[in-house]
Amino acid sequence: MGTSYIPKDVYTICTFQQDAEPRQLIPTRSSITVFYGADRTRPLLTVEDRNINREFPCKSPKNAMWSFLCFGAGLLAGIALLSNPIGWAVALGIGVATLSIAAGVYEATQIKHKCSGSLGAGNWKIQHDSVRFDTYKSITHNSMLLCDAGGILTPIFSYSVARKNAALIKSNNNKEIFVNAAASFFGGAGAVISVAEMGFIATAKWAAATMAFMHIGTTAEKEIIRSTAMEENLHYQNMNEQVDPNSLIPGYIKDPTATTPGDLSSPDIFNVGRDGVSAPYFINPFWYIRDIKGNIIQIQQGTQLAKDLNALKNIDSRKIWQTAEGKQIVENIRSGKYPSSMVSASRDGTGTVRPRNLPLLEKALPEVKKQNIRNIGQAGVKGSGFIAFVFPFVATYFSEKSRQILANAMAEDADNGVKIIAVDAP
Repeated sequence: MGTSYIPKDVYTICTFQQDAEPRQLIPTRSSITVFYGADRTRPLLTVEDRNINREFPCKSPKNAMWSFLCFGAGLLAGIALLSNPIGWAVALGIGVATLSIAAGVYEATQIKHKCSGSLGAGNWKIQHDSVRFDTYKSITHNSMLLCDAGGILTPIFSYSVARKNAALIKSNNNKEIFVNAAASFFGGAGAVISVAEMGFIATAKWAAATMAFMHIGTTAEKEIIRSTAMEENLHYQNMNEQVDPNSLIPGYIKDPTATTPGDLSSPDIFNVGRDGVSAPYFINPFWYIRDIKGNIIQIQQGTQLAKDLNALKNIDSRKIWQTAEGKQIVENIRSGKYPSSMVSASRDGTGTVRPRNLPLLEKALPEVKKQNIRNIGQAGVKGSGFIAFVFPFVATYFSEKSRQILANAMAEDADNGVKIIAVDAP
């Protein structure tokens, strides 16, 4: 039954679906004269028939929704973590974050309303080349519909097989979306911190280099998975070779409107122009680790400064500089044991540390504590961003897994189908 023709209402599942319920294939061609069954209610389907009885909630807009929302949230978090943000830069960052969140809200409206148009613009692959119904090539049990949004659909006769594998695809797609959303958040927060530390031009170079590197890396990952997995499953091999072959051309090049913040990948893994180095692009995680270490040192120093300043709270401000605690703080400032940005109030116009300025420093204690929290946040963003470097590879694994689930469903359903006997219409 592996080459059974497909009548109307046969179940179908999609690699991009976001619920656990199969749909049913329906005809869309204008003229129908070939049916399955004497009651003539179920047309036999062709390559011209590319729709389903009701929409699938689609992974593509849901992934875009969470990517944009999390990227916008990351931008706002990054702005909040800046030490001395410039007014126009904050306004620009908030503007971009607002646009990103608005894009996410728009994509949310497309989750259940994108299927029909994308299916209509798609194409059936592995159709029957010699049998036509109403002048169109017929589709069979082995056929797959490549949706314009990127999903792959296939006929499944057994409801139980379709339902079971639809649930597996839904679960798998949710994991992929979560990983992309996390990468987008850290990408947004990391981008703000990167612009603050490196400048806009260097950060733009970083983004371009990261996108190129990640696409090459994930394309290689796909190739390894597809060439080594499920070698005995003909449907999976056909999917890889004839339906949806691997490509070095990124999707955001083919369709720029489909670009999401998740394509930016992990923040700051490419370091551009640090330490005065002018080489355009190269991976240097050692600089990255050094930056995280620098934040940790500032956190330790800021914590110590806050602790030392707390000891001055109950001392007469006019006598602070005479106390042992005050003298020790002055010595620590002069020897560089506190972050310079936190002790600027202790210096006069020439940059000299003056004991008499300690009361001003004590009054700055709340800001010192806030800055320490910012340093903790920046270190967290950088550390998480470094881990998030692997997220695109994890997301690719889940994406490929959905394709494998579909191929397994086709193999499991292979013995089902319908028997066709040609009968002239009355």
